[in-house]
Amino acid sequence: MDVVEGVKVEERETPKRDLYIYPMLQLASGMTSSFFSNYVGSLMTMIYVFPIAVAGFVESFSQAMGWVIGPISGIIMDRVNFKKAKFWPWIIIGSMGMMMCWVIIYAVPVFAKNPQGWAVPIAGIMILRGMLQGPAGAVGNTLFARIAKDGKDRNFVSMGGKVTRDFAKVVTGFGFPLMLTGFLAIGLPEINAWALVAVILVGIGMSIQCGSIWLIKRSKVEKEAVAEAQAGRNTATRKSQPIHKTIAAIFTNRALFGAFAAQVLSKVFFFYHLMMAMYMCRYYFQDVRYLALYQTAFNLTAMFGAFLVPSIYKIIKDTKRCAAMTYIFQMAIYAVAYFVIGPDKPYVTIGFICAANFFNGMSDSFLMPLFAHGADYSAWKSGNKDYGTNMAVFALSVTTGSLLSTISRTALLASGGFVSADLTPAKMAAGAVVPEGVVKALHNLNTLYPLIIAGLCFLVLTFVYNLTDKKVEEIQKELKERDLAAAKG
Repeated sequence: MDVVEGVKVEERETPKRDLYIYPMLQLASGMTSSFFSNYVGSLMTMIYVFPIAVAGFVESFSQAMGWVIGPISGIIMDRVNFKKAKFWPWIIIGSMGMMMCWVIIYAVPVFAKNPQGWAVPIAGIMILRGMLQGPAGAVGNTLFARIAKDGKDRNFVSMGGKVTRDFAKVVTGFGFPLMLTGFLAIGLPEINAWALVAVILVGIGMSIQCGSIWLIKRSKVEKEAVAEAQAGRNTATRKSQPIHKTIAAIFTNRALFGAFAAQVLSKVFFFYHLMMAMYMCRYYFQDVRYLALYQTAFNLTAMFGAFLVPSIYKIIKDTKRCAAMTYIFQMAIYAVAYFVIGPDKPYVTIGFICAANFFNGMSDSFLMPLFAHGADYSAWKSGNKDYGTNMAVFALSVTTGSLLSTISRTALLASGGFVSADLTPAKMAAGAVVPEGVVKALHNLNTLYPLIIAGLCFLVLTFVYNLTDKKVEEIQKELKERDLAAAKG
């Protein structure tokens, strides 16, 4: 093995323990996002009583911060080193900081006599949370690309991340309504019950992230990054390799653009289902008792789909073709669902949504390795191993998809006649009628629009994304040869 100035250049096999870092980070993310992200819209309209347009604007603006903060976080992560650390401090700054923001957002109504008067401070905290999401996502995505090197490992680690994230969502999606119901049964006011659930989930999430920090501090990739920085050999900071080369490589990287476009489109309709669970139960089925079933089945089916990713990859042997295949099945399911589901068929409706999500769990797992492949291409083309900057495109795609999903669903619900003040829980219990336009909008948001968008995903992967796993193996081989040549020279 070549050793230059204390830095091991020739890479040995990635320790198996390191492959579990990314899934563990996703476990903590799923433990909190299933509750906080999914119910913040309902919290803002039902507790803070924001108009639907204002709630949508606050959510959208917070998500839009990711367009700026995500790429900046990736650049900083590539080029900034702590004294004796590289990656794990960003978990504290980003992920744990986000959790504290969520606690404040959910706790304010407990102590405020008039929660509506806190609109401006809450909007500010929502924006801060959006900013902290940049480093929180960048560290996980960077570690994913650096730890998992080939198509097989990348699909395995991506599958692990998807499974752990959705497992956490299953637990919280099923447990949250039960906890909320239990707290209400013992006499707690609704806002107090929501806040108590938030505190419990943040405590669990932070405990998991402490375990992630322990793994990262002992990982090969962390130790090598620290050693390189101490030896003054961090390729990301050499003057001969300026950042503009990395940026130019990203903007001319057809594979990275293809992965970005497919992920954005996929997340648009994924978030229709995920973020509108409460809306579907309250305004489509008009029975919130279906919420626990919806959340549990939705996340379980995605998890089961992700479990099959390694087996499917063994058969098809190419990540791009695997991803494209999943959207064909989703299109077929949505086409049938458009004619079959209805407000009076809650079990049938949930069944079709979950069947589509079974294959979306696969596509979600197959898409992330495509970004890492694109990052390898950028490193090969630019000469910079700025994986944080390149993988920031992944976080940016999720943020963009979530933003477009929020904007479009808000617009469609508003155009259908949704007025939050007229559809509060109290008024619904008193017999308020859900406008027919709202019911129709919810129907199309779960059938017709996902059908169209899934078709676009298939076209992008087929005709835009241009890297095969075989080509990526050749690129990685050449990158390794360059490193060895530079070390010996």
